[in-house]
Parts: sequence; C-alpha cells; structure tokens
Amino acid sequence: MHNHPGPDDFEAEALNYWPATTPRIDRFMLAAWAERVRIPAAQVSAALAEILVRGTNRPLAQLTAAAETPRGMTPVPLSGARVELVTAVDRHVVPDRNVLAVIDGADPRRKDEWVIISAHFDHNGADEGQIYNGADDDGSGTVALLEIAEAYALAAQAGRRPQRSVLFAAWNSEERGLLGAWAYVEDPRYPLARTVAVLNMDMVGRNEEVPVGGGARFRGLEVQTAESNDNAVNILGSTRAPGLWAVLQHADHDIGLELKPRYDNNISNLMRRSDHWPFLQRGVPAVWVHTGLHPDYHTVYDRPEKINYAKMEKIARLVYQASWMLATADGDGR
Repeated sequence: MHNHPGPDDFEAEALNYWPATTPRIDRFMLAAWAERVRIPAAQVSAALAEILVRGTNRPLAQLTAAAETPRGMTPVPLSGARVELVTAVDRHVVPDRNVLAVIDGADPRRKDEWVIISAHFDHNGADEGQIYNGADDDGSGTVALLEIAEAYALAAQAGRRPQRSVLFAAWNSEERGLLGAWAYVEDPRYPLARTVAVLNMDMVGRNEEVPVGGGARFRGLEVQTAESNDNAVNILGSTRAPGLWAVLQHADHDIGLELKPRYDNNISNLMRRSDHWPFLQRGVPAVWVHTGLHPDYHTVYDRPEKINYAKMEKIARLVYQASWMLATADGDGR
C-alpha cells in the first residue's frame, strides 16, 4: 500500500507496532462487505519500500511521484522481492443505526419520487480524556438538517407539501468510512432509481481556512484565510450533477451566499470524503454543501463558540429552498 514516508529505521520501529502481544487495530466496514475482498493489505515504511523496489531500477521517489499524478500509474513488478505476511482477523458485528424521517409528497403520481437531505451525526468522541465535540464536523450539518425538517413539518401543518416526498437522513459512522450512507445505498429504504437528488451537509458552520504549511490534511488546497471565506460555501459534485448546481444557484438568488463549485477533481480527495459519494457511485445526483476545512478540523478545538451561526442559517435556508424546488419541479438533479 503506497503511503508517504514513515520511520527510516523500520526494524526498530516495528517493535512498537508488532510486539509479541500484538495490539488490535480496529478497522470498520459494513458486515455485508466482509467476504467480498479477501486480499490482505499492510502499510510499510519508506525504508522498507526502497528495498522492495530495488529490482525495478527506479527510485521510490520516482514511483511515488508517478502514483500521485491524476493518471496514476500501471502496476510495477517487484522482481526479486518476496514478502511474507502473517496476520489474524477477529471479526465482531456491531449494530449501527441511521435516523430517517419522511415528509410524504402531495402529488399521488410523484410521491414515490424522493429528494434526500442529509448530514452525519457521528464524530470522534472521547479519546484519552479529551472530548472531540465536532461542532462543525458535523454538529453544524445535523443542526441544519433538524431546522430544515422542522420547516417542512410546519409547512405540512399549514397545508403545504411538495409534490415529491422528502427523506431526512442523519447518517451514522461517516467518520468510519461513510458507512451509514453506504449501508443505505446497499439496502435503500426507497428505490435509488426514484431518488432524484441528494443534498448533503457536512461541515457548514465555519469559514474555510488553509494556513501556510498546514501539512498533509490540507494537501492540494490553496492557502486562504477565514476572513476571505466569511460568506462562501463550497459545492462539491457540481460537475457530476449540473442540474443540482443550477438549482442551488437559483435558490441562492435571494440568500446571497458566495457559492464556489470546486474540489470535484482535486488531489485532496475531498470529493470522496463525505456521504454524498456513495450516491454518486450509484448514479444518483448528489452534492456536498461544505464550508471547508480549517485548522480545528478533527481536533478538540472544533467547538460551538467558533461556529459562524449567521452563515450557517443562510446555508440551511439555501438547502431548504433548493430541496423544495427539486421536490416540486419536473426532472431531477442531473
């Protein structure tokens, strides 16, 4: 498995990773996937990788650079290299749950078509006495989802319903590999063929901030300040669902956010890092509404007092307006 350089003294470092009493490394996947692929995978250090690629007559740095180009690289035979891997797998099935709610459509002919509005409600929890609150990731999206659901419920009480049905989805285990969303597309509550759009909100409460020398977490992202993004929101998936992008632009006319269609094809791999991605993989039009990364991402400093609540309210209004348009218009988000 290709990765960036680690310890040079692999043999000494390995004593910490594979002692006589091997620590368990938890890896999460859907139970339905457990038997699909039975190929063991392991990460190795740069020093060991240099040894493995000697027979190619190409330095590791050259192979690494080729692997990180948009076109990637073809497999390279490792002549003269032999690797023996001994491992054991202990499997446990852990119940996990998404939370779903529905507003039924008013049109008998179209109520079996669906617009999904989503966010994930899990985060990283407690670790060694520290609390990872996840106010932005994804408390912000979850709060926006609840506000939008309440707006739909109040409209229904007043006798107003969209023509199509709307599904509100709070996904679990996004931080473990988008597992809640993957579970849904593997066994959908409503047919994916009749799902016309997915609007996913993940981190909608801050201003994107990419510092100089920010490290691997910001790889591929241009340096920018939080102040420059005070009214900005990124839309990922616009190139794959241009119809959704057009609806969002129309919905924004009276809201006035700065919508930025970007990161669809970026080496940061952001496009594949939220719950819209499984739907795109199944051919369902989907976008990720996202205010961007910042230095507090996945740290204990992602706290409620740092949320940009005024912008978050505007984003909730944007998704509400766009979803209502999608639930009443002809066609879908393609």
